Amino acid sequence: MAELIFTTESFKPNGTPLTGVPMLLDSEMRLIEPVCAWLMNIAMIRGRTRSSETWRTYGEALYDWWQTLEANQWVWDQITPIQAAAYRDRMLHKPSEQTGQPLAPTTINGRVRIIAMFYRWCYARGLVKKVPFGAEEVMVARHRPVGMLVHVDATSGCRPANELTIRHMPMLPRPLAREALCVVLNGMASRDRLIVEWALMTGIRRMEVAGLRVHQLPSDSAHAMPAIKLDPSKGGKSRMIYPPQPLIDRTSAYVREERSVIIRQARRRDGDYRDPGRLFLTEHGDVMTPRRIGSMFTKAAKKAGVIGSFHALRHTFATAMLRLLQRRAEQNPDMNPLLTLQIILGHSAIDTTGIYLRVLATDLTLVEQSIDELYAGLA
Repeated sequence: MAELIFTTESFKPNGTPLTGVPMLLDSEMRLIEPVCAWLMNIAMIRGRTRSSETWRTYGEALYDWWQTLEANQWVWDQITPIQAAAYRDRMLHKPSEQTGQPLAPTTINGRVRIIAMFYRWCYARGLVKKVPFGAEEVMVARHRPVGMLVHVDATSGCRPANELTIRHMPMLPRPLAREALCVVLNGMASRDRLIVEWALMTGIRRMEVAGLRVHQLPSDSAHAMPAIKLDPSKGGKSRMIYPPQPLIDRTSAYVREERSVIIRQARRRDGDYRDPGRLFLTEHGDVMTPRRIGSMFTKAAKKAGVIGSFHALRHTFATAMLRLLQRRAEQNPDMNPLLTLQIILGHSAIDTTGIYLRVLATDLTLVEQSIDELYAGLA
């Protein structure tokens, strides 16, 4: 069966280390050349895709596709639309290996689009005779929020879409109630609780919290909420987060009292062990990967009887912060709560941020839960 691996720091195609690039190997440990060439093009040439997490997503989608090819003895460059549709239908009924639940429509559509991108790239270079994924014009659903420039849109609400993508009803973000959060946190170890608090108090994503380094912690700050630069963040961009000083203090205590012990024990086991520099480590001194962080919270929430993912913590922060900013704007008319939240969350488009206005409008229980009350409940 095919195997997915990732480049390490020793991989230096232009003299500079390029880590985290996925590579796909066949059953005889040979590079699957068209896949590897496309992934290298994505990582090294395509300027819009600079995040290693995005590279991983592309690699995992093609890994799943290649396993399907091998299981069905399909030839990768002779795929028909019927076979592509069969792959989509299999995903509709096959549960996820991580959650045991059926794959979300957005996940299925994402994989289909990635595979279609790969085949279009191969077609442009003469590697395949045709692309097994067609496109059709679809009407954008009315329930979706319109863009800021809808009045100059000449497409009449239509846009091209992969004909194999399935229709789904986008759901509003689901913030977690403070009471539910407290139940989950009470059952967590100190390190895991800290990770969750970073997400709740800064809106940090799991890939961002996994990338935090010890040297980023302010050693001595006179500010109640010192700034920390995340570089890179989603999409390869930089952004700032503002953790409250009590969270910084608790994290510094973790570094002194718990993380330092992990480092010493790892060095006793392995004389060549080196501190990876990441803020949060496993019990064996390995880095806490984004996937491990997400799994950690999902298991803790399930154990506490709470439904929610790690990303729901970001939604919780966003809705609570927006409510606080709205209250501040009542006293300061020059403040734009939505634009301020867009900057805090690091969104490229304000339409993405605007969805939290709908969350507050549809869930009255969140109106009174501002970030101040959220902090107080977690203290």
